[in-house]
Amino acid sequence: MAAFLLSGACGGSGAFGRPTGSPAQSGAPSSTGRASPSPSPGLLELAYRIQAGDTLGAIAERFGVTPESIIEANDLADPTALVVDYILKIPGVDPATAGISPASSPSSESPIGFRMIMPIRGACLSRDEQQLPNVPREYRHGVHEGVDFFTGFSCVDVPLGLPIVAPADGTVIRADHEFKQLTQRQIDELLALTAQLGYTDPGTLDKFRGRQVWIDHGDGIVTRYAHLSDIPQEVQVGTKVTEGQTIAFVGDSGTPESLAQAGYNKHLHFEIRVGNSFLGAGLSVEEARALYEAVFGLR
Repeated sequence: MAAFLLSGACGGSGAFGRPTGSPAQSGAPSSTGRASPSPSPGLLELAYRIQAGDTLGAIAERFGVTPESIIEANDLADPTALVVDYILKIPGVDPATAGISPASSPSSESPIGFRMIMPIRGACLSRDEQQLPNVPREYRHGVHEGVDFFTGFSCVDVPLGLPIVAPADGTVIRADHEFKQLTQRQIDELLALTAQLGYTDPGTLDKFRGRQVWIDHGDGIVTRYAHLSDIPQEVQVGTKVTEGQTIAFVGDSGTPESLAQAGYNKHLHFEIRVGNSFLGAGLSVEEARALYEAVFGLR
């Protein structure tokens, strides 16, 4: 598996993210403001988190690109001094080289009866099990019920405000335009409640998901989008949306870090609900991942 799919402590519904470096550091972009070159059609621009021992040449070879292209895309001040945990843009990557299976080549049936596209364009599923269904969320005495899309783990950069698209046609059944961020006191009270109960009750879990959009795709299939920063005004309850339409924007609302470290835990938490439960409930992490791969046509 290509190295941009890294393990780490990140995770949805409130797990902690990791730093992405500072432009003032050696090995991070300088301030000359040059625009990154656009990848050619069919090629991807990936996001890679620098690891200890990495060199620019080794990273370039791993992704089948030139060191010069990485230097230009990131406007590196000193390419010989890379900063661990900084996110590099890797332009012009062939999906085959990166080990990404195209969604247009499905080899098995979707467990929900139809295919979906990724809710973030160009993204892939993380290999970090902390960002997949059924992983324990010890901080709130519960389990993760969906998949997360983070910078450094999802093949593309996932910044605040990144558009999120409908993965299939459907009808909006929830759109939190009037969402109000939790206060620190409310967060502390919710965490105390989960500790007292020994599990996360549905109402508390809903609050930890922050601003949300839900889309009904029919036949008991609903997709949920959590921790949003904003929602387009045209996306209202009852709105018919089409595959690929922008329905929300990446944020960090509802996460415990959203107050003390605003923007630090930015990501999309995405769920596929089947009836009264979530896709992959009760299965191993790898089994749940396989179901999502089938939905997205990756198997």
